[in-house]
Amino acid sequence: MCSLIAYLGDPLPPGHLVFDGEHSLYEQSWAPRELLSGTINADGYGVVWYSDGRPARLAELRPIWYDTDLRSTLSSLRSGCVLAGLRNGTVGLPLDRSGLPPLVFEKWRFMLDGFVPDFQVRHMRALRAQLPDYLYAELRGSSDSETLFLLAVAAMREGATMAEALERTAKAVHDRVGRATEAQMNMVLSDGERIAAVRTGTALVTNSLYFAKRPPFAPEGVVLASERLDPGAVWEPVDGHSWIEIGPELDVRSEGIFF
Repeated sequence: MCSLIAYLGDPLPPGHLVFDGEHSLYEQSWAPRELLSGTINADGYGVVWYSDGRPARLAELRPIWYDTDLRSTLSSLRSGCVLAGLRNGTVGLPLDRSGLPPLVFEKWRFMLDGFVPDFQVRHMRALRAQLPDYLYAELRGSSDSETLFLLAVAAMREGATMAEALERTAKAVHDRVGRATEAQMNMVLSDGERIAAVRTGTALVTNSLYFAKRPPFAPEGVVLASERLDPGAVWEPVDGHSWIEIGPELDVRSEGIFF
């Protein structure tokens, strides 16, 4: 599990998205309200923003509250597309940089709020076998998030949209795991111009996911978040077992997915 936030809109300092709000992403590192498992998000953090059309990434294998310079660093930047995530490590998976959110490959970036159960011992080989050789060679660790990201990239290389790629990736996990065991698969994907996400899993109850159009701390954009950051904003829940896409004109589309 993890907590995440994604933004698309007019350029603003990434620090606004990480530190602002009554229930900021920063606060969610030690006081999350809607985690289905775990109690804190202290196993690392990462922030990705676009600079001159290319994704730049800052990520550390320590709790976000350890970095006393982070607020000033992020407040000195501006970007119209930002993703940030806090990691709550999955039992049985190593805590290394290869799994720190957000992950970056070429122009895309990705975050997973969820887990594939018994990933290394039961499902890693079968899911990674679906990757073409050129993407298999890009694997750097043994995390479920890295695997799901590259499965989505493979789908996009075959012509899928970002939303379709996430849906196909979720279906691959669903087909592998089945409904007998719980997998949570809230996933976010961006190319810098739009953001797509799915809220789904093999269980009836899925991890929380919300979006807000033009909230007070980001009045010229759309924010997607695991937990509501500001009670003053109009936060709408993303429907369970559906995808959502935020377009360049800040248009929001959503549709149910079925396995």
